[in-house]
Amino acid sequence: MTATGGYYDRDKTGCSPENFRKYVSEFLRYAMSQAGRTIPQLVQDRSRISLVPGGSQSRYGNMAVWYNRTDLVKYLAEELKVNKKYVGSQRISADFYNIVDQELAKLRNKEIIVDWNLPGRAGVFRLQEQYHLKKKPAVTLGARYDSQTSAQPKISDSSTEDEIRNTFVAIIARGSENNTYKFALARALLEYCKNVEPKTGAESYEVPYDYLAGKFLEYYWYQDCVFRIKQDFYTKRMPNVITAIRDAFGNDRQPANFGQADVTKKMRAKKDILKSVFGHARSKTSRVVPKFQKIREGRYAVDKNVLYGYDDDKQMIYLKPVAFEFLKRNNRILSMAVLSEWAKFLEKINGSLPRLIAKIEHEGRRGSLATFRKMYCPHVDHCFYCCNKLEWDHTHVDHFLPWSYIFEDEAWNLVLACQDCNHKKSDLLPQSEFQDNLIRRNQKYQEIIPELNRSLELLTTERGWVKEIENHYNVCRDEYGFGCITMP
Repeated sequence: MTATGGYYDRDKTGCSPENFRKYVSEFLRYAMSQAGRTIPQLVQDRSRISLVPGGSQSRYGNMAVWYNRTDLVKYLAEELKVNKKYVGSQRISADFYNIVDQELAKLRNKEIIVDWNLPGRAGVFRLQEQYHLKKKPAVTLGARYDSQTSAQPKISDSSTEDEIRNTFVAIIARGSENNTYKFALARALLEYCKNVEPKTGAESYEVPYDYLAGKFLEYYWYQDCVFRIKQDFYTKRMPNVITAIRDAFGNDRQPANFGQADVTKKMRAKKDILKSVFGHARSKTSRVVPKFQKIREGRYAVDKNVLYGYDDDKQMIYLKPVAFEFLKRNNRILSMAVLSEWAKFLEKINGSLPRLIAKIEHEGRRGSLATFRKMYCPHVDHCFYCCNKLEWDHTHVDHFLPWSYIFEDEAWNLVLACQDCNHKKSDLLPQSEFQDNLIRRNQKYQEIIPELNRSLELLTTERGWVKEIENHYNVCRDEYGFGCITMP
């Protein structure tokens, strides 16, 4: 459901979007009280799957029941004069079907509606007798709503801070886990609230889809182009955001900082993300905004709608003032929670990848390695790769395992190299013989250089630091696809 409505015929109802959901819920109860079909009628209908009355359902023989959602949606669409183009036979294909499904879920969670399976496993559901409505609800005409002339929808802001806190935590901890979009959207909204000043008397805070698409591009560009973090277990079906980034940037090596990436490629990727991730619910291209506020309660997902309303046509989220204030006031701790849950999700797929949280949080900063050059120079005077004598002005510090994989400046992984070898190796792995050289180097100087000894102690596990280095090398090459280059 969009914030502006759009799925009902305003010319016939004049109904405001704020009241429309209430009417759907009331007409659901009436429909299931009066307008359903009885089990004997369903049995006689040869177009239906075979139904055999009996057992615990026999006492409901003359009661109105419903065999599937489609009939119910059609009935409600007629009663509420819904424009036919917004009614679909699949719950993911039309706005109105979605809103009916959400209201059904709420009634099920409250056990106002109950389900059972007759012999033959045909799904039938009914309304509890004590909730029956004998009289048809009247649609009270609200203030006419015209999205062509209204600057933005009216956002109900009756949510309490406790509701917002509980919903936000539930979204991050218990929401849908098909992909990581919910974490990216939560992080983007938190960044927006952090950087925007409060407005006195604001009815809502507008967050354009264009802004969200740009944030998604930045977050996932680092994860895919720099750190090569796998997003799911499927190799043939990537999330749309990753597809958009790879289509734009290809397999070319990227700079370590997003700000240095090709502007034209970023514009193309952002456009594709805006279309495929932040599109329109009716065309199944809106993947995250409508689903973000859905919380699973029991077997069903319930749309909470306490954080924002939205308008797919205008490509805008309307963040509620109380939600904005909560996200701004608790920004740091909520951001840490989002990053933690994001990392926990990715650990299931990238269990062997080091420093996941740091990589997800990454903003493109790299520390100076000058201290390590001073530390090794008194002991090493030859290039690690070509063995030529080093000149101070042309001595570089290289990450043996690429920085993009290891994402830390630890002494055990740093070697001195000449300028030519450092540039040649770049963000790649040298052949395996140099892994043996690294191990011997560390063994030789472990007791001589205190910082190296400390670094190796941090690396050490039950199997020892040598096995850890060998494992990192193999994982970096075989699981995360870092290319090898013959050195020198």
